Amino acid sequence: MALPFTEQQCFFVAILAFIVIGFMRGWRRELVSLVFILLASFLVHQDTSNTVGNFITRLPSVIGYAAGASSTPQAAPNTTFLGGPFWSLMIFIAIVGLGYYVGNKAFPHPATPQERFVGIVPAVLGGAFILGYLSSYFRATGGQAALIVDVQSPDPMHYLSVIFFIAIVAVLVAFFAARRKSAAKK
Repeated sequence: MALPFTEQQCFFVAILAFIVIGFMRGWRRELVSLVFILLASFLVHQDTSNTVGNFITRLPSVIGYAAGASSTPQAAPNTTFLGGPFWSLMIFIAIVGLGYYVGNKAFPHPATPQERFVGIVPAVLGGAFILGYLSSYFRATGGQAALIVDVQSPDPMHYLSVIFFIAIVAVLVAFFAARRKSAAKK
């Protein structure tokens, strides 16, 4: 059963959702979330579980070699430490969720329209990184995809100009809202 969505439709619906979330949460909260999203997308990969597993299985032989053992460290067998790419995805979701939670607890709701419109910029950037991370799960790597879904996954790199345009429009709207508010006070 294939869903009737194209890659472009999936991308624009997801970015629209991030625009609404960024508008509701404001720039301070979204900036905290963006830091966690960047941290998660750079530290947690599909093969993170294999890397951690290999590191842990090689650690005793490396320590033994450093302590003066006569044999060289042996190559560890390829093991899956956390159960494959599913757990890497769960760790990614947990870090992103923690970012949204910390952002909500650290800062109050936005008070001005400028804060809301500027919140669109980090939300769109965070959304692009989340989509980029998730696209690696749907794209076949080495002839085999981590998850098989009938919907084409959007690649945010194809839409960099759209993301840039949305960010510019959000900053301009925030600028004009700030000027209008300051002109109304005079």
